[in-house]
Amino acid sequence: MKKFIVFILAGLLTVSVFAQENNKEKGVFVIVEDMPEYPGGDLAMRDDIAALVKYPEAAKDNGIQGKVYVTFVVNEEGNIEDAKIARGVDPSLDKEALRVMNALDKTWKPGKQKGVPVKVSYTVPIKFALDGGAAEEKKIARGEGSDAVFFVVEDMPEFPGGDEALRKYIANAINYPDVAKKEGIQGKVYVSFVVEKDGSVGDAKIERGVDPSLDKEALRVVKALPIWKPGKQRGEPVRVQYTVPINFALN
Repeated sequence: MKKFIVFILAGLLTVSVFAQENNKEKGVFVIVEDMPEYPGGDLAMRDDIAALVKYPEAAKDNGIQGKVYVTFVVNEEGNIEDAKIARGVDPSLDKEALRVMNALDKTWKPGKQKGVPVKVSYTVPIKFALDGGAAEEKKIARGEGSDAVFFVVEDMPEFPGGDEALRKYIANAINYPDVAKKEGIQGKVYVSFVVEKDGSVGDAKIERGVDPSLDKEALRVVKALPIWKPGKQRGEPVRVQYTVPINFALN
């Protein structure tokens, strides 16, 4: 009988180029001065989601695995609303990911803009992975030995100043490409990278692009990120993969 593991990808950030409303009618922001915060932080959210997920039997029987990206809004009261699939894998996995996000019963610390609680869009990638039992350790990492790259570790990498500082750094560093502005091109670019043992950023690549100009700019900014506090597994620095969705939005 197959076992399975489900985990949230290392990167849980949604970064926008501008502190602007994503939808003028709904008043939903993509980045604000004080971002929403799950009780206990990102690690607590990973644990709570993993505890709630039930791997669909049909998906297990057919060996279906993959990453499901769920986007939702944290409203002014700190509750989740309007959860939907941003990028799916299979109807059964998509449905389960959506069910779990809607089932989280903890109230977030709401996001604030100019001191006032507002609605904020948030994205969480959830990976469904089947495992044969003995190979479970390999499912949370790729490669072997000192070169192995982990997806989840006991002590996750940390950007100087934390997640909020990373959001602001990327938003300030990005130069919206003129060609994209002229053509009205917008969208969310998913960039993955590895935080090396010394805290440097390497192996940056586009996981999901929008347009060559936006993809190139997102990649440029990520490659220039400063030194992180490296991730650790069993007390030892290890290489850890991180994913950042960067939202390019025009006023």
